[in-house]
Amino acid sequence: MNLNKTVKIQISAAIIMALLGGTLCKFSQSYISNYDRPNTENKEFQASVLPMGSTKAFKSTVIEEDNKPEAPALYTPSLTSFNLAFLYGEGDATEESLGAEAAQELSKKDSSWLASIYQIADESPEKVAKKLNIPHDPLKGLTFQKVDISFYNETGQKIPPKSNIQEIMSLANTYFYYAAPNDYNAFLDYSNQLWEHSHDVQYSISDIYYCDGTLEGNLTSTLPSVPATPSEALPSQSTLEDETEEVKVIGPGIARKESESASIETESPEEIEVPQQSACQGHVDLQVKAVISGLSDSKKGLFSLDTVGHEINDSIKWPGWSTETKEYATSLADQDWAEAYGLTLNPAFITNPLSYEEIKDYMNRLPETLSQNRTKLIYYALSSVGRVPYYWGGKPACSGYENNDFGALASPDEKGRTLKGLDCSGWISWIYWSAIQRRLSSESTGGLASLGTPIKREELQPGDIILKTGDEGHVVMFLCWESDGDMTVIHESSALVDNVTVTKMSANWPYVRKLID
Repeated sequence: MNLNKTVKIQISAAIIMALLGGTLCKFSQSYISNYDRPNTENKEFQASVLPMGSTKAFKSTVIEEDNKPEAPALYTPSLTSFNLAFLYGEGDATEESLGAEAAQELSKKDSSWLASIYQIADESPEKVAKKLNIPHDPLKGLTFQKVDISFYNETGQKIPPKSNIQEIMSLANTYFYYAAPNDYNAFLDYSNQLWEHSHDVQYSISDIYYCDGTLEGNLTSTLPSVPATPSEALPSQSTLEDETEEVKVIGPGIARKESESASIETESPEEIEVPQQSACQGHVDLQVKAVISGLSDSKKGLFSLDTVGHEINDSIKWPGWSTETKEYATSLADQDWAEAYGLTLNPAFITNPLSYEEIKDYMNRLPETLSQNRTKLIYYALSSVGRVPYYWGGKPACSGYENNDFGALASPDEKGRTLKGLDCSGWISWIYWSAIQRRLSSESTGGLASLGTPIKREELQPGDIILKTGDEGHVVMFLCWESDGDMTVIHESSALVDNVTVTKMSANWPYVRKLID
């Protein structure tokens, strides 16, 4: 009897222990201790092999890989591909590669550099002279009569303003294939240094001159150039003048033959009165010479400016810039990066700016009785032609060019535009803000339609706005009437130019507004 009771107790205890052991075993399988967790803190890069193709294919592949439990396949660096386009930083949602991040950083330098050039051209001679560290007292109260901004490559050839980011990153890609293909910080430092060495700008102010042709003093001064930029890239004064006469930049403005004769008559020496010097306070000109070095000349361009890769480095088996390594960099720079890596690096966001002669021609069409503020508006608007990309929804962060990052890479807008800029209503507000320091209370077409005072079309003056609202909303700034009843306007256009332009149109739209007297 006692034996049977003991056996029963033992059997019950065995069953309980078995159940308890099974439970503990199952729990232990689902538990991961801190020692068993994967260490991701020190992981700097995640490499993925992505197909060469469009951005759409690029993103879909990333999403598929994110859903996989195992780590993505390792990417093998290559001399014939942009390696950072296949590398992603730790914690990134793989929306942008490290290559795209590097391109954005460099594009901001492009934008800031160009902004500083255009910003100083809009300042008074006195302020510019202070920046050049030359005597500025004689320039008080004067304005620039002519502003000449010219761009050159490393060979001294006149070029449109362009970006050399793709060429810079091609050199960096070739060098870091040997040094450290996945070292993003070192890659960016190298690229930034090469960018600095490949950009140079010089400003010079002419002597003061009067309408009767007399000169006063000698104020000509030049801002020191970047030391690493080859001096051969800067053309001489005589060369620049010769090229300016032979090559005329044709902007998107419309020729004004009817105003040419009036302009010539105004400037005719026979019509200038003798006591002109007392009436004329004097004028000065500003000349800007900017150099962007690229790969046009292997002896004067980026290869010669590279202070890091110019020497052989046996420790990383870097042969220096030999014929072979130069060929790798040049071939990579010539690739279509939008097609191959989903990177749209527009070589130039400055498109057909108006020449000094064209701006002067338009300004000569303004009424003599036009207010000073309206004159400033029109001059600033004409000066911005071709210099501010169209970007849907783009609004100004501040007045002027600096700190607005015009032309820097941005997320694609509704039409796939990737250069930061302004839309039509944002441009109107920016012009008022920059030219007369008045930021408009509304920066949308709908808001602008209720600003200021409604006027009739026949009451339009330069600087007034004409607009329509709705899905096809647009706003333009009135410049002048044409003989056929149409008008000439200045506006930020989303059409073919995707930039500020001058256009002849009817603009028979419902809203006509006067924003200033």
